[in-house]
Amino acid sequence: MKIGNIQFARPFISLAPLAGYGDVAFRRICRDYGASLTVTEMVSVKGLVYGNEKTEILLRLAGNETPSCVQLFGSEPDFFCRALSLPALSGFDIIDINMGCPVPKVTKCGEGSALMLEHERAADIVRACVSAAGGRPVTVKHRLGYYDENKNAPEFAAKMQEAGAAAITVHGRTTKQGYGGVADWDEIARVARAVTVPVIGNGDISCREDAEAKIAEYGCAGVAVGRGAIGNPDIFADETQTSRETLKEIIKKHISYALEYFPPAVAVRTMRKHLCKYLSRVRGTKQLRLYVNTVTDAAELIKAVNEL
Repeated sequence: MKIGNIQFARPFISLAPLAGYGDVAFRRICRDYGASLTVTEMVSVKGLVYGNEKTEILLRLAGNETPSCVQLFGSEPDFFCRALSLPALSGFDIIDINMGCPVPKVTKCGEGSALMLEHERAADIVRACVSAAGGRPVTVKHRLGYYDENKNAPEFAAKMQEAGAAAITVHGRTTKQGYGGVADWDEIARVARAVTVPVIGNGDISCREDAEAKIAEYGCAGVAVGRGAIGNPDIFADETQTSRETLKEIIKKHISYALEYFPPAVAVRTMRKHLCKYLSRVRGTKQLRLYVNTVTDAAELIKAVNEL
């Protein structure tokens, strides 16, 4: 599979952007286990232009994130152009535009999946990014539509391709569904048939085998795994290429990465939510999950994991 001039091996199984979870330490460990591509949490173009400190933190990259991809969100083409001219984005190989976030505080500003209601504005954003990206591929992630009764994803994807998008990722739900219900892969397949650029399907993938089956059955060039990877970064691992480590080893590696990128107090806070997801895979850990949520010291956190 190719995105622009960037070649990927098949099967293409990437980590989708995950607000609140997709920090640099988590992306690094997903790459360790074979994720084809990892994408930053969504980054505000206005935050970049105005020099928001928290925005800069989201742009940290791990050494194994090659090629790299940043996901941007906003509603004004000019701000996308201005953001892409900044040195902070110069190190990214792929520019992804978020047109799929369903969160009300985002959509009420005309951003995220609200752009599916404004095809021309969305196309203008893509054209602006293509013109400012310096030859780097620009991709779009969107949903099946805004309203349940108006699933316009094939038409929208075609418009984005016409504007210059090099690939499309489709989440198999509408905005109004949020993250509820079941992802509609038949609708994702309709998008794959409507455009000639690669289409990456996203929604309800629980294991690598499921990911590969989705690619084969629905005509996608690849898939993106989102919530299914939280607490389960080895979902990307091919057993013939990557040895299966114990859950304890995976957790300890993740903690070590968090401590490498963040101050200890921040690393512990970050890891607590990840640990609860990891431990949900193990029966009889309810009390440990409750305890982990009270830990404030890194050494204490590692001790709790060693006793698992």
